[in-house]
Amino acid sequence: MDNMRLSNYLDLYISNASTKRVKGYGTLGLAYNTVRTYRSLNRIIKTYEKDSNTYLYLDSFDKNASEDLTRYLKLEKQYSDNYTGQLLKNLKVVLRDAEKSGFKIHPYSHYIEVFKQKSSDRIIITLTHEEIKSIKDLKGLQSKIRDSHKWFIVGLFIGQRVSDLLSLTPMNIRRASGGVYVDIVQKKTKKAVTVGVSDPMVIRILTVDFPKMVTQGCFNRDIKRICKMAGIDEPINGYKNNPKRNRKEIILAPKYEHITSHDMRRSFASNYFGKIETPLLMGITGHTKETNFLSYIGTCQNKDALADIFMQKTAAIW
Repeated sequence: MDNMRLSNYLDLYISNASTKRVKGYGTLGLAYNTVRTYRSLNRIIKTYEKDSNTYLYLDSFDKNASEDLTRYLKLEKQYSDNYTGQLLKNLKVVLRDAEKSGFKIHPYSHYIEVFKQKSSDRIIITLTHEEIKSIKDLKGLQSKIRDSHKWFIVGLFIGQRVSDLLSLTPMNIRRASGGVYVDIVQKKTKKAVTVGVSDPMVIRILTVDFPKMVTQGCFNRDIKRICKMAGIDEPINGYKNNPKRNRKEIILAPKYEHITSHDMRRSFASNYFGKIETPLLMGITGHTKETNFLSYIGTCQNKDALADIFMQKTAAIW
């Protein structure tokens, strides 16, 4: 096929998102947030072309073009390692898709290097059991944040992404002998998950006092306020957006200022890790690889525990 500009193929790729196969899950249709990342990539590519007074083509995206784009993302746009690496990863996916569609691409496209933030530079924020209890114990909340308070409590006990949490309805809830079942089809992975809930307060919210719908933006603002009211104000380092630069920076601030909706899922995974079998936790959170799950909660495999199990098994054999 004739050569095509990278941005034009991105337009085509995005327009066909609903019929793209989701790698690893055997389903069709890219998730809404995934499509958003490709739209962002396309917008950034077009900005790069304008700023550099050049066009990127499928068959000429070589090592020099890749390195120049990486420098632009890191030094001029000052994007984080994680965001830059994700953009390059998505770009590699698009180029491979173009090749499968019959377009000629540069051989280097297969060797584009993807990277992410060093583990030592990551800041992982979770809520402890004691902090969660203080959130549950809050009384006399203003009516405008009561629904966010309920959603927050539920989210801390079911370990799902905020998009899946806030999409729940009473139709997702089933009674069980020891509590309730929460049935979810995760939007990102299309994976069907059933979470069992035994906490009395969460059961009551889900069966008697189901919260009204709130937007993600409103929810993220409310949970900071809720955590402040719960006394979760220990000064900690975390990433906050600098409005002047529109980039995240590490800032020392009260913990409640750093709390976001994503911390519910990470708190769930962290608080139950080591107490519940890891494969069971992964089945609930939707992680498919243990290495990804352990990285997600900022820990490593317990090699002593594995060695203990091995000794027990071998002792039984001999």
